[in-house]
Order: sequence, then C-alpha cells, then structure tokens
Amino acid sequence: MINKDSDIEIIISKYLSKEATPEEIKVLEDWISATPENYRNFLSQKNVWEVSHPAFNPEEIDVDSAHRKVMEQILHQNQPTSVRPKLSFLHYWQQIAAILLLPLLILSAYLYFRPAQQIAETYQELFTPYGTWSVVNLPDGSKVWLNAGSSLKYPTQFNDKQRVVSMQGEAYFEVESDKEHPFIVKTKELTVEATGTAFNVNAYTSDNVTAVTLVKGKVAVTLDKKKTISLSPGEKIDYNLATSLYNVNKTNTYKWCSWKDGVLIFRDDPLEYVFKRLGQTYNVEFILKDAELGKYSYKATFEGESLNEILRLLEMSAPIQCKEVSNRSNNSEKFEKQRIEVSKTVQ
Repeated sequence: MINKDSDIEIIISKYLSKEATPEEIKVLEDWISATPENYRNFLSQKNVWEVSHPAFNPEEIDVDSAHRKVMEQILHQNQPTSVRPKLSFLHYWQQIAAILLLPLLILSAYLYFRPAQQIAETYQELFTPYGTWSVVNLPDGSKVWLNAGSSLKYPTQFNDKQRVVSMQGEAYFEVESDKEHPFIVKTKELTVEATGTAFNVNAYTSDNVTAVTLVKGKVAVTLDKKKTISLSPGEKIDYNLATSLYNVNKTNTYKWCSWKDGVLIFRDDPLEYVFKRLGQTYNVEFILKDAELGKYSYKATFEGESLNEILRLLEMSAPIQCKEVSNRSNNSEKFEKQRIEVSKTVQ
C-alpha cells in the first residue's frame, strides 16, 4: 500500500529505469488504474523521463557539467536550508530535462546553420563504353551527352556557390541558366565556366589537342589555370597541350557536336583526322602504312553504321584498303586494342 506521494514517485522512477520488482510493478499498475489523475501524473513523469534520457550517445554532451549545474541549483541555492522548499521527484527531473535540452538545441542549431561546404559531398562517376554514347541528367536539370570512351564525375547535389563537374573524353553540355551559380567543367588541362549555354568539350587523354565548341550562350575557357579566353556562339578553340598554343576560329558547330545524334560528319578533312576520330569512337588503333595517305582530303557523313561498315565505305570512296591485325597478344589469350593497317590501294 502507498502511504505518500514520495513512495509512488520512487516506484515510478524504478519502473522507468527498469529496476522495479514485480511487486512494485503491480502496485504501480493498481495506482495508475485507480483514478484518471493518477494516470495523467504517470504520463507526465514518463514524458519528463524520456526527455531527460534521449536516444543519443551520452558522450556527445557534458553530463558531468549538466549534473553539477543541477546540483548547484538544487543543493546550493543562496537561502537557508530550513526555508528552502522541498523538491519533488517531478520537479527534480524537470530541472534536469531543461539543462539537458540545451546541448541538443545548440547541436540542432549548428547542424542547421553549418555551411554547406562542411557537409561531406558524395559523387557519381559514369563511364561510356566504346562504340556508343549516353545521356546524363544532372541534379540542377542540366543535360550531358557522353561520347564513347568518356567519363563524367559530378556531385549528387551541387553546393550553394557553383556547379562543378570533371570529365575526360568528349561531352556535350546543355546547361541550365543560373548566373549566381556558374557551371564549371574541369579537364586535365583546361576549365570551362558557363551560366546557361550549350557547348562541346573534346578532351581525350590520348590526344594532344583539347577543343571547346560553343553552340549558344557564352563560356570562359581557362588554359592551364593561366589564360582565360571568352568564346561567342559559333566559335571553337583548339588548345595544343604539347606547345601550349591555341587558336579560335568560326566553325560549323554541328560538325563537332553531331556525334550526340549518332552522326559523324567529315568535310574535306584529312584521312589522318578521320582515322583519329574513328579510333576515339571505337577504341581502335589505325596504322597508316603510307604517310601520304594521311593528307588525303575526305568528305562523308556516317549515321548508324558499324565500324566494319564504315571501313568498307572508306575503301569504296578513297584509294585505301584496310586490314585488321590480330587483336590477341602473342603470350596470352587476353585481347589487346584492335589494330587496323591502312595502305594505299594497288592500281
């Protein structure tokens, strides 16, 4: 039988801390079911207990400091003990809860107002196999086409200052307009900065020349982190990595971007360039047996043909013949990069 309020408070405390005996639990159940007021008092004390025992690592807050503050308020108030009011169990835990809540509020405020750059960024990296191309939708709504043998790395969420991606190979960008958050493309040797525009970047690591072609809008191209050149629509910049020289020319932009539609366009281009382009697309090494063949001017449009079909069309329209070299190594069964010898047609 419960004689006074302090007895039930002790039992409640033991029950909530899972230290109550079966007999004490039975006493508590009888007391709770006796009156609605008893039930409300139990819920009130249970809520206070749960607040003061949150589901987080207690090492994250200074419990000793909080305990000292509670004891100072309870035991060392500037008044005689004889006139200090007696503190009930509920009042005691209300004070503890108030003090323990402070670190939680501070932590919540810190997480809310913490600068975005302090939050660890996660990245997505994509690679397009040779012989095909793919399309990527970025978190900001921008769209990227990746050519064969190309890769793109971007954050799963852009920060609040700028939108930065890195790439190698070739990619065509359609960037969502946002002047306050510039869109930046990084390659090994240059950086392209845009706000809302469409442009093509050709930056295969196997090529000595990196190129940027602007279709619409405006971009700023920084070479080797030193010199910045602004491009206007219809302009293409070629940057020679070996000599650090560049040139900007007006051009037919679709010729350099048509690959995203599955089309390869050659307009009076030397065969040397044609084979380089085919090699980048299909991961093939072309070996010109006659250096003069590389200078031969060629004009054609290929759309949807396989590599073998393109080679047959080349043999029909140019004075050349193509011969595939074995793509197996001599010492193992592993496949090497396909090699094709190109020689002059015997008259």
